[in-house]
Amino acid sequence: MISVQDLSSEQLTRGLTYAGLVLVGFELVKGMIVGPIKAFYANSTFVQGMLFKSYEEDVLARHSNEFEACLLYLRDFMEAIDSADMVTIQELRTHRNELAHELVVRLPTLRIDEYRVLWEKVDRTLFKLSNYRTRMETGADPELQTIEIDWETMKGHEYLLFEHVMERVTLLNVKRNDA
Repeated sequence: MISVQDLSSEQLTRGLTYAGLVLVGFELVKGMIVGPIKAFYANSTFVQGMLFKSYEEDVLARHSNEFEACLLYLRDFMEAIDSADMVTIQELRTHRNELAHELVVRLPTLRIDEYRVLWEKVDRTLFKLSNYRTRMETGADPELQTIEIDWETMKGHEYLLFEHVMERVTLLNVKRNDA
């Protein structure tokens, strides 16, 4: 059985870089889910008859786990994501947990290329979440109402960071393949 000590410097660097991408990707996704929804409800006052009621009624009533409840809220109430996006987020969460809790064991046998499809789906889902959040945060800004904005392609700072990280990891893989 191969162990971490048996890996070359290049293999170790590549595996740890990939693990870092997984952690960053999940943290970006997670950061766009629970916190903003809580902040919206904490900073808003709703009157009787409005679409929104309270964080407890609108969000937490959907599931006993807050993260899951927020995903269901984003899918069912806000229609910001769909069921495929929820599956992608859960796949990323599972992958993140496996790497975070079993990195030493998983690192020697990690086959990064096997996760290419997952990252294509994560890219799409992260863009949707980032685009949704950017619309919510800036769409009501009166100064932006006079500017022509292509909201369909609008990227938030979270997605721009993700793109930057993905570009660096891609460069690392290209260098490895050219060697």
